[in-house]
Amino acid sequence: MTKQEDEPRDLQPRKINRNVVYISLAIAAFFALPVAIFIAANGDMTEEEANEPIDLVFYQTTEQCEADTKKQQDEYAASLKKYQAEKDRPGQITPPPTAPMLQTKDCAAQMQAAQEAHNKTAPVYASLADCQAEGVKCETTPAGAPTAGYQPSYGGTYIDPYSSNYTVINTGNTHHRVYETHTVYQSNTPGRLVTSYGREIAQTATGRVTAPRHTSFTAPTRPAGVSGAGTIRGRSSQGFGSSFKSTGRGGK
Repeated sequence: MTKQEDEPRDLQPRKINRNVVYISLAIAAFFALPVAIFIAANGDMTEEEANEPIDLVFYQTTEQCEADTKKQQDEYAASLKKYQAEKDRPGQITPPPTAPMLQTKDCAAQMQAAQEAHNKTAPVYASLADCQAEGVKCETTPAGAPTAGYQPSYGGTYIDPYSSNYTVINTGNTHHRVYETHTVYQSNTPGRLVTSYGREIAQTATGRVTAPRHTSFTAPTRPAGVSGAGTIRGRSSQGFGSSFKSTGRGGK
């Protein structure tokens, strides 16, 4: 005798609730977005690779940039003079010095770009307490900002003048080479900075420095109208490059 469970059954069509499908897809896309943003911007990078030390420069003000670049240019001029005097000597194999890429005349434009990038990407909070709860010093958003409130205080910028990632701008009939800036926030802890990905690092000296590779990551653009607690520390919840947490309603 054939068991009932072994008997063939007719397959019956079943209705699919399209609204449920659309909602499920939307939820999956929402949680996949932070990871997708990171991979697109910085590649599939491990924690070890993200902490790999790289050569950068760090400035907080235009004056620091101008003083350091002038020092670099003076050192280059002295090295070039010495090289030219010795290059024809028998057995001389010293390579010519490399000119610094970031020029003193470009510092004002470079630091202005850094401040603009900070105002564009820094998360905004409805209250000072919400902002300070992230472990950073805070400032009011600049006049004319899309969302009024409080944002982490600007703590300086890391620049990679050794790359080809720069733009040329024209101000007052003068061309300036401006490299991509990677701004950081002032931590509540003295001597510390907070990156746009929620990583706290030691504040370095100005000028040429060695810093973790993740300090050169491109910060994701702040979504319009999105603010609230957890937007700094929350960005590392899915690994480097996690985007801002959104309420889904675009509000505070």
